[in-house]
Amino acid sequence: MGESRLKNYPITLKLAGKQVVVIGGGTVAERKIHNLLDTGAVINVISPVATATIQSWLATTKINWKKKYFEDDDIKDALLIVAATNERTVNQRVLKASRPHQLINVVDDPEGSNFFVPSTLHRGKLSISVSTSGASPGLAKKIVKELASKYDEDYEEYLDFLFETRRFIQKNISNLKERTELLTQLLDERFLSLTIEQQYEKRDQLINKLMLKRRDSE
Repeated sequence: MGESRLKNYPITLKLAGKQVVVIGGGTVAERKIHNLLDTGAVINVISPVATATIQSWLATTKINWKKKYFEDDDIKDALLIVAATNERTVNQRVLKASRPHQLINVVDDPEGSNFFVPSTLHRGKLSISVSTSGASPGLAKKIVKELASKYDEDYEEYLDFLFETRRFIQKNISNLKERTELLTQLLDERFLSLTIEQQYEKRDQLINKLMLKRRDSE
């Protein structure tokens, strides 16, 4: 199979406590950093200058800013690297200094990168990501915008309900067949409709009715 036909392998990374290095302090770097702020990663920014927004984040101790030009040792301990300067030669130096086991995204060199950051819609525990593998980030953003109208803010409450109810079922229903059937019924559209209508009491009554029905059938 030719390299052009190889497919990427999508994953979601847990970065809490992991070393992340962003090289660059301009608006592009700012966007990259913004997407990392809530991950719990240890974010180090390498740049002689930084936008006012990046500097404002320093007060919250979410990031560390090393006010300097890039050196190879800056990324030696990083799990994830983002080369986001406006100078291609600097970005290529970062790429050259990276190691095979490190994840690196070079903003102006998708071919040289070994991962891409998809456009993502977040609704609480729900994340919908769209990637064009670097071919057209603009199209990915357009598709996410379209998805946002379908999966609106109600899905945050809906996912919380599904999460808590699923945990309860897994903990209290030992029979695998019964548990699977209940989890399938949990995806009934009525639960979403009741969430949208904020009929939480009726929603709880419905799931309790299903649970009681299962107990009676045992």
